[in-house]
Amino acid sequence: MSGTAFGSPSSEAPTATDCLIVGAGLAGLTAARRLAVAGQSVVIVEKAKSVGGRLATRRIGRARLDLGAQFFTVRSDTFEAEVEGWVRDGVAEEWCRGFGTEDGYPRYRATEGMNAVAQHLRQRLMTDGEHPPVLATRSRVNAVIAGPDGWTLTYEAAKREPDDGKAVILTAPVPQSIELMRSGGVGRAALRELDAIKYNKAIAVLTTLDRTPNLPPPGALQQPDDPVFTFVADNQTKGISDVPAVTFHCAHKLSADLWDLDDGSVLARLHQDLRRYLGPALVEDVQVKRWRYAGPVEPHPKPCALVVDQPGPLVVAGDGFGQSKVEGAFLSGLAAAETVLANL
Repeated sequence: MSGTAFGSPSSEAPTATDCLIVGAGLAGLTAARRLAVAGQSVVIVEKAKSVGGRLATRRIGRARLDLGAQFFTVRSDTFEAEVEGWVRDGVAEEWCRGFGTEDGYPRYRATEGMNAVAQHLRQRLMTDGEHPPVLATRSRVNAVIAGPDGWTLTYEAAKREPDDGKAVILTAPVPQSIELMRSGGVGRAALRELDAIKYNKAIAVLTTLDRTPNLPPPGALQQPDDPVFTFVADNQTKGISDVPAVTFHCAHKLSADLWDLDDGSVLARLHQDLRRYLGPALVEDVQVKRWRYAGPVEPHPKPCALVVDQPGPLVVAGDGFGQSKVEGAFLSGLAAAETVLANL
């Protein structure tokens, strides 16, 4: 069995886990923490090599770039209390109060890149609950199967023995979660409402430069109606990179149009548009990142969905629900944990 508990081998985890969580992004980590504080045993499985999901930060040489979520806002009292803790711990701080023009509403950044928020939550799991959850990375689930007394997760290539649990929370993008449930035999009728949740694709271009680009304060542009780049940010001016390094987010329609091209062809198509923002700066390195599930076209109105409650609660959550974005993912993970606690 692969994976480790925070501070102890995974083989020490109980064979009958209270809740199995698929996905170690913000929603999954938040749900795990809430359940652990409530005294529940938890196993979190993640297909990637580390935690974070779209709280993603990449190193390119001396540069550090946020490539997924770029910042977050606070609208609810619940999330405000959480963010205040991140600020006290030095994990996050206010970045600006608008892009181009100030509107007085704080936008927060992570002080060492957005993935640092996920790493902070991972560390908090070591201390917030009586029994630290088990985290298994590089573990790709291929089915969620109902049994007489609970649920079983099976894995690709037999790299991990199946996990049994009384409840399951799926926080992967909804189409992926649906595939896992269908593979395990969850009925079509139970999934019909989730089938309506569709996602936008997004392409990010990451560049490192020989000098600072000429971007207006705070070193970023948010332009949701632009047909080419909806967000442009210099990560050095933002405060997370030692050298100039610009992240470009392509508009959803353009991303879909370019999706099947190889990286070289994508960069060739975007060359002139990139130069408009970079000016005389020379590109030292460039990478293309594709987000197949960059966010819901229209999120589900509820913060999570209880798909079935027998043989135990099976809940789907993540940024496809509620408010979407960073705060939405946090509130969705919290709601998923509360749903499990109410239905176990």
